[in-house]
Amino acid sequence: MRYIHPFPARMAPEIALKKIRSLNGGQVILDPMSGSGMVLSQAVRNGCSAIGFDLDPLARLVSRVCSTKIDNKKAIVALDKLLLACQDDYQNSRNKTLHWIDNNAETKAFIDFWYAPLQINQLRLLSYYLVANPIIRNASINNVLKIALSRLIISKDPKASLARDTAHSRPHRTIKTNDFNIFNELPKSLRHVLSALNSEEIKKNSKTYLGDARKMRRIEDDSIDAIITSPPYLNAIDYMRGHRLSLVWFGYSIEKLRSIRKKSIGSEAALQKRNKKSFEKLFARLGLGNLDSKNKNMLLRYYKDLRMQMKESFRVLKPGCSATYVIGNSTIKGNYVQNSELLKSAGKKAGFEIITEAVREIPDNRRYMPISVKEGNSLAKRMRTEHVIEFMKCSS
Repeated sequence: MRYIHPFPARMAPEIALKKIRSLNGGQVILDPMSGSGMVLSQAVRNGCSAIGFDLDPLARLVSRVCSTKIDNKKAIVALDKLLLACQDDYQNSRNKTLHWIDNNAETKAFIDFWYAPLQINQLRLLSYYLVANPIIRNASINNVLKIALSRLIISKDPKASLARDTAHSRPHRTIKTNDFNIFNELPKSLRHVLSALNSEEIKKNSKTYLGDARKMRRIEDDSIDAIITSPPYLNAIDYMRGHRLSLVWFGYSIEKLRSIRKKSIGSEAALQKRNKKSFEKLFARLGLGNLDSKNKNMLLRYYKDLRMQMKESFRVLKPGCSATYVIGNSTIKGNYVQNSELLKSAGKKAGFEIITEAVREIPDNRRYMPISVKEGNSLAKRMRTEHVIEFMKCSS
């Protein structure tokens, strides 16, 4: 597969396809943590209705675009219109108000650190005409243009920004000057997006929401035919660290993004209150009894989030239907954490039965290793696998 946008971790397409192809066409598939949009993309190409949620605005944008049919010719014409407006107004880029940046010292300082003057001027104009005062009225085409732009920011090597490894959510500034011309590169980026999307294969558009997998109020009880998803792994990938380099141009201040990050499943925020006795047996069983109080609270916050999410998945799934979860394990301060065991415990408490569990190797091109972990040690070997767990909501 070709992907429309870089993403630090994505579900293997063969996992999604195996489950989707076992269903009858037309069924409703839900991915409550849609991430890269892999599940939604495969579902809409196989005749299923697809619904996705994500708290990360860039994940939601990627998910929506990769599962929405697009008129390629209209997208190319729209980009021409956008670039013409930007070039005509280039000398006035500083006069175009972007309130979430111009009225926020922290966000402005963030941009000045990660971007050089040429790219700031170009990005201000693109942001103005895509977000602050959009000249492309078709929302789907506007979204495709945002993805084409974001690909030039979320990249392995410095392109629109001064950062390297943004695509892996490990941005670090490696250059001080930059002559990258975003206006010149956008047409090529859009061509890649349209080619990778190949939207002629899409049979029906997905529904994607900027929302919380723990509170899917838009979904009615007993209305979903299948759930296929991959929860964030505790303490493993800080998606927002890279994604914010794009999102500051799409209407989000650093303060707003920080708030979103704190609410996300898998973040390092600790649970403020807990019933210690209720969880000591769980800690002991997982070999985590010696964690300090701060990290125990972080682990509890993650477990509580999984409990809430699994309870919500149980609510929306039809009786007799299944939920497929893909999850890997992670570490806290060098302690190996079996996220798969936490997930199974959360599923059982929500009312699910575990039907199958398989362990598969993660291909090298999909592995994400914490910076402090070196290849060859025991942790690196452990993190080569992920668990595919199928839960069933049995008919009562």
